[in-house]
Amino acid sequence: MPSGGPGIKRWIAMGILVPLCVWLVYRNLIAPEEQRVAASLPQVESSGSTAASGRNPVAARARPTPAPGEETRRQPGQSLSQQDLAALDPTLREDLLERSREVEYEGSSRNIFQVYTPPPPPPTAAPAPSPTAAASAPPLPPPPAPAIPLKFYGVAAPPGSTRKKAFLTDGEEIFIAQEGELIARFYKVVRIGVNTIELEDSRSKQKQSLPLQEE
Repeated sequence: MPSGGPGIKRWIAMGILVPLCVWLVYRNLIAPEEQRVAASLPQVESSGSTAASGRNPVAARARPTPAPGEETRRQPGQSLSQQDLAALDPTLREDLLERSREVEYEGSSRNIFQVYTPPPPPPTAAPAPSPTAAASAPPLPPPPAPAIPLKFYGVAAPPGSTRKKAFLTDGEEIFIAQEGELIARFYKVVRIGVNTIELEDSRSKQKQSLPLQEE
């Protein structure tokens, strides 16, 4: 019928556009959300389903076998399964208990009420003198000469002479000498004074002064 031609074409166009719009909405809005949810879920595939689907078994990721002792490990707050409880050994090891009782404590004891006194520090050795300091030290003076065993008793000068003579004794023998002479084998008269006389020991080259002895 000529009057129904445009209406039929309109319905045919709407029948084509409506499924096309539904397909576009599903592809752009609903399909991505389903793919995201499916990707977040753990994928567990059995060997039977893999073989049935025809996929390559190499592509399937095998779950690693837990090491011995890891099956009983649980995170804090997790409860043990019946299999884990059956694997536990509730038997008391009396041999280990007896062995722990036989262990003797060998540590040192200390009184906690006693004040601790630290040991004294080790003595420090005095530093050895350096060779330079020993070499620069002044030489020690010679030891003092033994006392001359003589006594000075007097002095006299001959008439008309300026040379004096001294009188000395060692207890029994009397010596009369002038300046420059040697008496008692070892002692040289260096100077004769009024109240003192100076003698020199020829062995040590040291001089001594003897005072005048009063009678």
